[in-house]
Amino acid sequence: MKKFLYISFIIFFALMTFTCKKDTSDQSDQSVENLTDSRNQIINASEINKKIENGENIKYKNATIIGDINFLVSEEKYLLSPQLLKHEINSSVIFYNCTFKGNIFAYKTYKNNSEVSGFKKNLTFIECTFQDTVNFTSCDFNDLVNFSGSVFQEFATFKSSYFKYRRNYFNKAHFYKDVMFNLIKADGNMSFFETIFDGNVIFQLSKFNDPVQFGAAKFNKNSVFSSVKFYDDVFFNYAEFMKKVIFNNSVFRGRTEFIKSKFNFISEFKDCLFLGETKYNNSELIGVFTFEGSNFLLSEPDKEEFNIKKGTDFITAGK
Repeated sequence: MKKFLYISFIIFFALMTFTCKKDTSDQSDQSVENLTDSRNQIINASEINKKIENGENIKYKNATIIGDINFLVSEEKYLLSPQLLKHEINSSVIFYNCTFKGNIFAYKTYKNNSEVSGFKKNLTFIECTFQDTVNFTSCDFNDLVNFSGSVFQEFATFKSSYFKYRRNYFNKAHFYKDVMFNLIKADGNMSFFETIFDGNVIFQLSKFNDPVQFGAAKFNKNSVFSSVKFYDDVFFNYAEFMKKVIFNNSVFRGRTEFIKSKFNFISEFKDCLFLGETKYNNSELIGVFTFEGSNFLLSEPDKEEFNIKKGTDFITAGK
């Protein structure tokens, strides 16, 4: 009997030892996860580039990244043409509250050749700060794109990119320098709600197949929306244009709203085509505002809709 109790005690002790070791291991793993989220963590960009190369998912929170992030290192690549090499990015990319002290680039050109990236999964930079250039020229985005709350301290470009996912967010982003969104194509909703553009911004020749939201956005320098095709609803309610804004030769097929917007300098809507319901209720006009040569399928906004300040030159479509 005593022998049986002794053996039972040994087995019980062994099981307790194994359990304790397992718990310690779990705690260790958890501490590593917490370290990944540490606000003081410094990450070398080479670590992230290696994950891009291997197609591994990328997730960082509250980190500072040193060096250039290069999305042109993916092993999955092929020629689109003799002069254009495309890299397919299989990584899910998530950064939250991170600071980037180097360039971010997914496109480069040299002599007569170019390299470009295509993102198969989400590209997420929420409340991040970019201290250097951001270049996503000619990229394909097949999943969620989210730059909400991010700060761009230097030049940024998404020129000629294709947004294929149903939702794309730049809400409350802040662009301190010039930014290019010209020649982009969007098959999903695009939102720039409360976004601030301190530099010049270009959307020229872009195509939006779904609703676009620019509500409460601020354009503190020149903004160019000439020859843009809005195939669905577009909202600029409460938006403010501090300098020159150009919408010349643009097409508005859906509902178009500039309710309580502010136009503070020169605002041109020359030779535009408005096919849907158009509202400029209580928009404030200062300087020059013109609809010269434009056509409205339903009805031209009445002059009484606007809050026209003294000395403003208001030009209707028929003038």
